[in-house]
Amino acid sequence: MTVKVELGFTSAGASAPFFRLNDPELGVLGNTEGVLGGGEILIDVTSFVRDFNLDRGKTRELERFQAGQASVRFNNNDRTFDPTFEGSPFAGQIEPRRQIRITVDDVAQYEGTIDDWNIDYDPGGNSIATAKAFDGIANLANIRLESLTPGSSGAVFILNDLFQGVLNGTDGLLGGDVRTGQAIEAALDNIGWPTTKRDVDTGLAIVEENPIEDGTIALDYLQKVARSEPSGVFISKSGDVKFVERNAGFLGAKPLLSDDGTGIPYTIVSVIFGTELLFNEIIVTNSETQVEATSETSINLYGKRDVTRDTVLNSVTQMEQLADFLLGRFDAPEFRFEVLEIDLDNLSPSQRAEMIALELGDFVEVKFTPNDIPPAIERFGEVISIKSAFAPTREVIQIGLQSTQGALIVLNDQAFGKLNSESVLGF
Repeated sequence: MTVKVELGFTSAGASAPFFRLNDPELGVLGNTEGVLGGGEILIDVTSFVRDFNLDRGKTRELERFQAGQASVRFNNNDRTFDPTFEGSPFAGQIEPRRQIRITVDDVAQYEGTIDDWNIDYDPGGNSIATAKAFDGIANLANIRLESLTPGSSGAVFILNDLFQGVLNGTDGLLGGDVRTGQAIEAALDNIGWPTTKRDVDTGLAIVEENPIEDGTIALDYLQKVARSEPSGVFISKSGDVKFVERNAGFLGAKPLLSDDGTGIPYTIVSVIFGTELLFNEIIVTNSETQVEATSETSINLYGKRDVTRDTVLNSVTQMEQLADFLLGRFDAPEFRFEVLEIDLDNLSPSQRAEMIALELGDFVEVKFTPNDIPPAIERFGEVISIKSAFAPTREVIQIGLQSTQGALIVLNDQAFGKLNSESVLGF
C-alpha cells in the first residue's frame, strides 16, 4: 500500500516553504526549497498518519449526493499538530480551512477542506490529532448565485463556425437551447468556480431559459439541473465538480465482484428486496406546469406511492419522457446488493487497481450464490457511495450500490445493450 496525505500550507505560517527575502535559506536566489507565489502548496505529512476514513456519496438513488467526508488521525506525541506549539515543524499551519489531499497507490481518493482539528491528550503521553474535512459540496452549499439566466451563456449553432457550425455536433444547439451540463457550467462560472476543477458532460436534456432568482444557493440549483437529466452532481475523488449525462455511465467495462473465485472477492453486508424506492405515481414539475405518469397495476398491487421531481426542463415533452422513465424504473419492488465490502489485502495487483480506481457513478457486476446453493444471482449495480478505512493492518473499501433495474438501453454495450426485463429504452 502506498498512501500519501498532504496538507495545504500558506505563506502565513511560520513553517511555510515560500521564498522570503533576507531569509538565510529561503531568501537565497536559486535555492530549490523556496516556492514563489502565494496561495496554498501541498506538503506531504504521510509519515505522521496513523489511519484515515473516507465517506462519499449517498445512501439511496433519489437522494442528493452529500458532502464527502474525511477523518485523518495523526501521531501528536511531540505536539507536531498542536496549533499552539511554536516548536512544531508545522507551526502556523495547523488551522481549519486548509486543503487536504489523499492518494492511494498514486490514485486520488479525496480532496477537500479541513473543517476541524480535534486534539486528544492521553495522561500517559499518547496524543492524537484528528483532521475532519469536507469536500467541495460543502462550499457549494454556502455560495449563492447572482443574476444568472442559463440561456444567456449557452452555445448556439453558428453557421461556418469550426465547432458550433457542425450539424449534429454535441456543442452547437439550434435556437440557443441550453443543455443541462451547459447550465451547470454557467452556474459555476457565475460563482467563480475554477475551470480546472470541473468534469462536466454536456448533457442531453434542454433546460428552461428563465432567470434564476438572485440568492439561490448554488448547490440547490446544480442538483435541480442534475435531476432534470436525470443524473447527479458530486465532487470527484480529485476534487472536481462532476456531472455525468444520463447515458454515459453505462458504457465501458464493469468490474466483476463474485463469491466463487471468478472475480474480485467481497463480503456481502446487506441485500435489499423492498419498497423503499417504489413509486407508482410520478409528478414532474418545472417553473410553469406539471405532468404525471401513473401505473394502475402497481397501485393495485402495492397501494399508491407518489414522488415529485422538480426540474428545469423546458418542455412538456421532456417532462413526460422523464416521468415515464422514472415510472418504469420505480413502479415495482427492487432487488439490489446494497453494500459490499472488499478487503484490499486479499486482492491481486490488478484487482486492487480496479477497486482503487472505482468512482461514484461507475458500474460493477455482482455475482452471489446464497449459501453456495446455485444458481447464482447476478446483477449490475451503480456505485452511489464509497467508504474507505485505511490503517497499517487494515485496508477495506465498502461500496453502496443502486439497482440498474430499468436502466437505459445503450446500443452495442455488452451489459446494457440487450433488451431484457431490467432495461428500458432511453430518451
